[in-house]
Amino acid sequence: MEIRNERLNNIPIVTIDTNKFKTFTLRVTFRNELDVNTVTARNLLARMMVKRTKTHNSEAALVQYLSEYYGAHLTYQTSKVGTSHLVHFTLEFVNERFIKEDLNILEHMSKLLNDVLTTPFSYDEETVKFLEKEKRLYKNRLKSMMDNSMQRAYTGLLKEMFGDKPEGQLSYGNIEDIDEITIDDIKKVHKSMMDTDEMMILLCGNIDDRSINLLQKIYDRENYVELPFNNYEVELKKIVNYKVMHDDVEQSKAILGFRIDKEKTNEMSVRIFNRMFGGGASSYLFKHLREARSLAYQISSNVDIKNGYLFALAGVDHSRVKETEQHIIIELEKFQNGDFTTEFLEETKKKLLSDRENSKDRAKGMISIVYSENLTGLTDDEFKEKVESITREDIIEAAHSIHLDTVYTLTGGESDDS
Repeated sequence: MEIRNERLNNIPIVTIDTNKFKTFTLRVTFRNELDVNTVTARNLLARMMVKRTKTHNSEAALVQYLSEYYGAHLTYQTSKVGTSHLVHFTLEFVNERFIKEDLNILEHMSKLLNDVLTTPFSYDEETVKFLEKEKRLYKNRLKSMMDNSMQRAYTGLLKEMFGDKPEGQLSYGNIEDIDEITIDDIKKVHKSMMDTDEMMILLCGNIDDRSINLLQKIYDRENYVELPFNNYEVELKKIVNYKVMHDDVEQSKAILGFRIDKEKTNEMSVRIFNRMFGGGASSYLFKHLREARSLAYQISSNVDIKNGYLFALAGVDHSRVKETEQHIIIELEKFQNGDFTTEFLEETKKKLLSDRENSKDRAKGMISIVYSENLTGLTDDEFKEKVESITREDIIEAAHSIHLDTVYTLTGGESDDS
């Protein structure tokens, strides 16, 4: 595998040359500071951009065009990393080296991406019906997400922990903002994204010099844009906030939100601690609360490493909410007291590195790793070195740096609100 970094048309181009795949995966990523006033519009914009273009003026026409190139696939995704909001456009298509026809597929796909990226500049009043349809579909999607009681509880926890601050904003925006978005808002957000977002093009597959030159057809920027990669400041609180909400749910959802004192630990220690604590089937929360005590139907933890937040999420019987909360804290205290084996730590480190290697067996996974390396400056070898250097003392320090901030419970039964 060979990774090359270049700059064409004032845009960073990263190519990942590998013979693992008979396809190309081409991604264009935009990154800027998350703004609660525009995050919903950015999602709507991205939805619209992958549905129709100037050349292919309906979703059916665009799908038909893609199908002519052996079922090429165009998708979008939004995500949140640190204080950044990211919009990704991804095209997956066959590498013409492995077919008999001479179709110049990469060239056509590069031109298609240019069509995708530039079409919103031409939005006008005739696009309003298209916008209104996408607003309706997007509202339905967000409503279906909120039908999941754990998602409702998680959203409620973020509201309790962060209020209206951008720290608590999810990458896909707010359902209550959708109705007010106009076509002018979409055009403004698009222009801002094309002018001021940090932009990167990544291509993964069996690549030659001609392939790299064809990527120039995707877009041409007047200026090169490079933005800092920031995180939110962690505000440690001395008093734990408890919030109980009642709803028609079959099982209660209890989520504990922790803030991490990043001055007393490091990101890799927290990453590995989370895997040991609740980040997998071999974790303490899963083995001790779900399997040994049968306290929870589902339980896990996840971590926002860049910003310094950790969340423990549990689905439990209405009558066992408080007991579950208490035992989650007990499991955390075990790590603070060093009550874990060195063998478990080493197994977790090996599993982390193994999972990272396995993700390279997928083109999207490889692109995500390489993009992260460009964002953080941490190379693959450096990542491995950091993992291997983590000790028992590092995990104990990480556990001591974690402080309970908010306990949010969504329940359908009686519970202690005190």
